[in-house]
Amino acid sequence: MRTTLILLTAALLAAASPSYSQIPAAETDAAFNTIRTENHIPGLSAAIAVDGEVIWTGESGLADLENNLSVSLESRFRLGSVSKVITATLAARLAEGGHLDLDAPISEYLPDLPAQHANTTLRQLLGHQGGIRHYGRSDFNPSAPGGLIDQRFYPDTSAALSLFVEDDLVAAPGSAYHYSTFGYTLATAVMEAATGANYLDLLETWIAGPLGLDSLESDDPFALRSGRVRFYDPAMLYEQQLGLVLAGPLVNALPANPAYKWAGGGLLASAADLARFGAAMSEPGFLSERMHSELMTPQITALAEETPVGLGWNIDQDDAGRLRYHHAGLQQGTRSVLLVYPEYGVAIALMSNLGGMPQDILEEAAGLAVPWLG
Repeated sequence: MRTTLILLTAALLAAASPSYSQIPAAETDAAFNTIRTENHIPGLSAAIAVDGEVIWTGESGLADLENNLSVSLESRFRLGSVSKVITATLAARLAEGGHLDLDAPISEYLPDLPAQHANTTLRQLLGHQGGIRHYGRSDFNPSAPGGLIDQRFYPDTSAALSLFVEDDLVAAPGSAYHYSTFGYTLATAVMEAATGANYLDLLETWIAGPLGLDSLESDDPFALRSGRVRFYDPAMLYEQQLGLVLAGPLVNALPANPAYKWAGGGLLASAADLARFGAAMSEPGFLSERMHSELMTPQITALAEETPVGLGWNIDQDDAGRLRYHHAGLQQGTRSVLLVYPEYGVAIALMSNLGGMPQDILEEAAGLAVPWLG
């Protein structure tokens, strides 16, 4: 077990608030290790950035149980749906660059879309107001045509669109909040059509490259990914669903190909890089003041109902009344969260290689952040 405290340089300490040097890092270390042991997680990683600098990281347990490989600072975990806030930021950057219009009908970019999507906007898709369904039972039925959705081959975004684009809407675009990973797949198609580049190249050009996020990339099951951890699930999930009797409490997670949802749940990163991204989003700078405000202001439906999200990001207050931006992820062999306290300049990433654990990962991350909120 290893927990690493990265100290600021003497010059930074001299210039920073004196509280930085007095923060009880041991309290954060102990809380972090408790999260792993109480939830029986094979490998856990976390990072905290304050005012843009990663000043604490934690690595505990094993990235690979079978080969006894420890989690390291470079370990890459699945982001799950935390990918959505990165994609929303990408769309905002493209809009600022004049490459697309968040409020134009997406049929201007994709004229062959089914009629129900013609007047939908990218802003609606990113705010879960596109009326597009989320996962259904048939997506995870191994007997369905094509088998499990996560185990099919998707050569391009068009193949991914075929999963849902002809389906009836669950609500008229703009009329209601309905969380949808598929909505982000359609947003991918819009960004690709508007720019002539594929999503992963756009991600590198507009997000990973400028912010120096070397570990941020797709969780491509066919590619060799340095530092990618192994992923595990509780055996009881498969015992309950498939009627199996399995030896031991953990099993290897089922193989997964997230190519149909790179934008909504298919990315990898280290905890440190995810915290760096969060730090860049705590205030305007990477984005203009206007665009940052649009991302971080809850949207309103056409029926004048406030939603919990701006563009991708959940926005709320904790029990102490502190404003926070966040998103969690849940996927095979994964539980992840990115939490930002903008008024304090604090961003924290917490990532597990065990599916579904810890269950309330947002509050676990909030507990780790408390000593850093001054």
